[in-house]
Amino acid sequence: MLVDIHAHIQFDIFSADEADILSRAKSEGVYIVAPSTKLTTSRKAITFARKHKGLVFAAVGLHPLYANEAPYDPHEEIDPQTAAVSGEEYDVSLWRPLAEDPSVVALGEVGLDYIKRLTVGHEERRRQEEALRQQLELALEVQKPVILHCRDGEVAGAKRNAHDDMLAVIAEYVPRGLRGVSHCFSGNKIQAKEYMRLGFGLSFTGLVTYNGAWDKIIAASPLEMLFTETDSPYLTPVPHRGERNEPAYVRFVAEHIAKIKELSPERVSQQTAFNATMLFGLPL
Repeated sequence: MLVDIHAHIQFDIFSADEADILSRAKSEGVYIVAPSTKLTTSRKAITFARKHKGLVFAAVGLHPLYANEAPYDPHEEIDPQTAAVSGEEYDVSLWRPLAEDPSVVALGEVGLDYIKRLTVGHEERRRQEEALRQQLELALEVQKPVILHCRDGEVAGAKRNAHDDMLAVIAEYVPRGLRGVSHCFSGNKIQAKEYMRLGFGLSFTGLVTYNGAWDKIIAASPLEMLFTETDSPYLTPVPHRGERNEPAYVRFVAEHIAKIKELSPERVSQQTAFNATMLFGLPL
């Protein structure tokens, strides 16, 4: 059994062959958490999880780049008329019913993102942190974990470390019971240790199968703190690099972690699935 804790399976790019993708996931023993980026994809995630109950579980959240006024397009929509959208104000009254839905196991993806076509300004960064804090408060209210998105970049022309900023924020909420995981972990060894000290897990994608930058972090981290994901349709692992990613490919991430930690793929699959089951309360 494997759990892909981050696959945007509800995105339109999968609509044409949805049944085949889910069939391949089932054949690989893969369960799926479908995170969201805005209201529309959050609602889709809930609909998708209800449709595929027991196999797919939803997470709802406002991606930090959608908390900005400037358009941002992560290529999640096929229709070019809906691809580039303006930012959303985070209205908790709209999000609370979604977060409370029984098919929702987490709030995500939420966080800080300083990478963009244009440099993130101070006001945009403020909006991101404000939306992040509102979602952390809601997570505590509904007693569900968070899936964190965090990428470094520039803020008004100056390099700023998003992971250090993120750690400072979540440290305020952990004493109140906040739990979660840093998805597609991209930080350094010191930051990895701090996330884990705060009780947050580290999740890795197919990126690690062709970029060894995080191999030492994987080797040094307790398996009990690690998670596997695809971030489908992005970050496709070797040997499928260059293709659209899908949940069935999460096994290649588990196999890479197993190689680095000198463990069997079965041991890694078992433990990371257990980690996900415990964090998200999955009925597996």
